[in-house]
Amino acid sequence: MSAQKYFGVRQVDYRLPRSGENGAFRLKYKKEEKMAGNSLKNTFTAAQGKEHIGKIQKIIEKAKDENKAEFFTAVTPEEIKNKLKRVHSPMIVFQSWVSTSPGGILSYNFGIYNPDPVTEIWMFAHVFVGSGNVDLVTGTFLLHVDARFPNLTLPAPTGLTLAPGATATLNFAFKVPVSVEKTNYIGNGCLMQVNWHDIGTYLDRGVFVFNVILTNQ
Repeated sequence: MSAQKYFGVRQVDYRLPRSGENGAFRLKYKKEEKMAGNSLKNTFTAAQGKEHIGKIQKIIEKAKDENKAEFFTAVTPEEIKNKLKRVHSPMIVFQSWVSTSPGGILSYNFGIYNPDPVTEIWMFAHVFVGSGNVDLVTGTFLLHVDARFPNLTLPAPTGLTLAPGATATLNFAFKVPVSVEKTNYIGNGCLMQVNWHDIGTYLDRGVFVFNVILTNQ
């Protein structure tokens, strides 16, 4: 039986996974990790780590070849090694974006990869403009917001589901206010996994710096 959630006045059948379909089991798994004080780590063997690094590098190369944006960044093999040591490993592996003008549309994309041995569900990416990247504390990192810009969250309300070894790209586009100054702005992408009735999990973050330029330049 699918679970029903209410957002505002509209009833939506989100068909959240049933027990045995990565739903209740995944929540139980997460709860046990929290009870252990988040001291658990993924235990990828050296061979598995090497396999993930090779696969991610192929994903990055493909994205780089297809990239038509002005800027592109990607994780290095050493950064991948460090991210694989975390309890939950879904990670942002590449980003691309463009500069724009006051009143223009900013396009920002990032790729997500799931190296975990289980399907990861209910993941969302939240994008905002502000100086939070240097803040180590997740809660306050999300508060460094330039309120002149919109905050965006993707994908659909059911979230992103990624099978083991799967990847996905999320594409954001938001309008830059007409009145902002011509300068650089710091954008942030935060990957998180929600828990519909408890505390969610921070997964990863990325930063991108975009330039607002005058159209007559």
